[in-house]
Amino acid sequence: MKALDLFCCAGGASMGLHQSGFEVIGVDRNFSKNYPFQMIVGDVFDVLTWLDLGMFDFIWASPPCQQFSKATPATRRAMHADLIVPVRDVLEASGKLYCMENVECAPMRPDVVLTGDMFGLNTYRKRIFEVNFPVLAPAPGPRFGPETRPGAVTVAGGGGGSAGTFSAWCDAMEIHWMNRREIVQAVPPAYARFLADWVKKAIGDQAKFNLAHHKAEMVPSE
Repeated sequence: MKALDLFCCAGGASMGLHQSGFEVIGVDRNFSKNYPFQMIVGDVFDVLTWLDLGMFDFIWASPPCQQFSKATPATRRAMHADLIVPVRDVLEASGKLYCMENVECAPMRPDVVLTGDMFGLNTYRKRIFEVNFPVLAPAPGPRFGPETRPGAVTVAGGGGGSAGTFSAWCDAMEIHWMNRREIVQAVPPAYARFLADWVKKAIGDQAKFNLAHHKAEMVPSE
């Protein structure tokens, strides 16, 4: 099975997809020497004009979140592009199983909400996911951080201080191949791995349905 990771950055989501068994190709306008898989460097929308989406079973997209992130000063949010709608249009037009990920304030359907405590991670890292396949997920636990859960870290900003050391960030996110600038933008691999397992179930269910339908068509009518 093959997955396409749009706006892949340094590969947090890509790693989770890989761990679930997908062969991953990432696309991002900025090259990262730390990205661990095959990568196409270029503007995502330009790449999609020539890339054959038919070769992929699943598409993941993490459009830039700065306009909606609480970490971005309110006076600067309008400086960042809102790509949610155009990315959604591309995903829906593809006819593929897809997942779009962003921060909790993004204008998306919160079909799935994941936080670090659901996976035993030492950071809260709340993210919402808009998907077109069935997912059963437990409800997120209460918000926590360094002040409410001893030893927890907040992966944001420049690292250090009350947010925790860079090493603690890496441990909490289960990411040990990125630099500081990359990890603050990353999706924990555990999130993508969880959703990718549901994608595989959806693919398997569709294959069973197609087989049953084919067998029914082969039965001669009386």
